[in-house]
Amino acid sequence: METPKKHRNRIVVLGVIFLCYTMFQIWFFSQEVGEREFYSRLESQISNPLLLNSGLVEARKAEVRVVLWFEQGKPDRRFKQDLTQTGWAWMESNSAGIAGLPYSLAGYRTIVTEEEPEIFAWYQDLEQEVREVGGIAYLDERIPEGIDIAHYALKQNILPRQFSLSERTISVTGWQESLFSQVLAGDDRVNIQIISQTHGGKGRTALALPVLLEEF
Repeated sequence: METPKKHRNRIVVLGVIFLCYTMFQIWFFSQEVGEREFYSRLESQISNPLLLNSGLVEARKAEVRVVLWFEQGKPDRRFKQDLTQTGWAWMESNSAGIAGLPYSLAGYRTIVTEEEPEIFAWYQDLEQEVREVGGIAYLDERIPEGIDIAHYALKQNILPRQFSLSERTISVTGWQESLFSQVLAGDDRVNIQIISQTHGGKGRTALALPVLLEEF
């Protein structure tokens, strides 16, 4: 009879094997096509990296969160007044604009597959506007379904920079050439993160640009 400890150890070993397989697939792809061809593919188009239209999930709805973060305090531009209110719930921190404190504006809503391309295009414009005044625009999309991270990373031309593995949860953080927003994660410059968890036939996945800001 298998003890709980042996069962847990087996899960960890299987997780490590899967992570190594994921890393190998991504590395092999980048080597196979060659660095020059790989980057030319990246530069040829700006694809929608969001989950519902990825072709890899069955989900038709997703939760989307957008966070505008300003480390140096509230900007002069009033983003809250300019942002769409339909379907969104917006919340501010440091709304009074107290000097020396960061300012953030966070919005939440549920979208369906057909709305996703418009949401991504809107985020791209918003990200540029926020960056121009010294802020960072974060976006994450969450679905109640696991995903094949290796397949997703290859399909989206993600160059992996960091991996993490805990029991039943895998995260890949990397670089996608067509995306603009970026942050430093340690010594690595990254702009996309995919994290997925599966357990007992159920799962959940979050896709974040440039990284996941809120708890998974």
